[in-house]
Amino acid sequence: MTKNENRGTAERTPFEQVRRGILRALYEGRYVPGQRLAAPDLMRDFDVGRGTVREVLQRLASTGVVTIAANRGAQVRRLTRDEVSGILDVVEVLLGLAARGACGAMRDADVREGLERRYSVMSSCAPATEFHRFVEAREDFYRYLVASPGNAELQRVFPAIQVQIMRVQLRAFDRAADSTDLSDYVDLFAAILSDDPSRAESAGRAHVRRTLDRVLSLPDRAFEPGGGALVERPLR
Repeated sequence: MTKNENRGTAERTPFEQVRRGILRALYEGRYVPGQRLAAPDLMRDFDVGRGTVREVLQRLASTGVVTIAANRGAQVRRLTRDEVSGILDVVEVLLGLAARGACGAMRDADVREGLERRYSVMSSCAPATEFHRFVEAREDFYRYLVASPGNAELQRVFPAIQVQIMRVQLRAFDRAADSTDLSDYVDLFAAILSDDPSRAESAGRAHVRRTLDRVLSLPDRAFEPGGGALVERPLR
């Protein structure tokens, strides 16, 4: 860790340390959908008080990362079929927009080289035997793709953590939401480099629809039952 990274970590508030720690654990699969987030455990793990934990969990509930229910406390959100469909409907539009913007950004040689390098790393992975390496490379590719147009609002509203919850929840079902077929990325990458923004947007949307088709064909046991409404209650 560099001196600047050390300073940045030290300057984070307890709230940010806990919030970022929980989100990182979700990305790394240490917390999984349906898992209870007990306040005493979080207080111990992050060396913070109950008030900080309560504030963080309320914030995460407001953004759809956790649910808070009477007599059960907070737990990582499990998604219904309708919620998964809704998330992917939003991602389809936003990834299409990102691909359109990225297409224009490819006129900058440095930006183009950055995407090409990330695509090359991802393409060199064998998802069946190097799944964790593939996941890291894929996330790096997506992050760069969404960031490359320079649209801060797009980056802000992109539901990355909800997508991660969906992927972890459905991983036991042949990794249906993980897009492990590398051929899924060929058309998307070629379209972004094509200097045709409309083609790039169409390819971005088609890329997400392929995942949606796989996910919606899963059995009901892959999803949380019910209508999908979030229940939010104050923690005591």
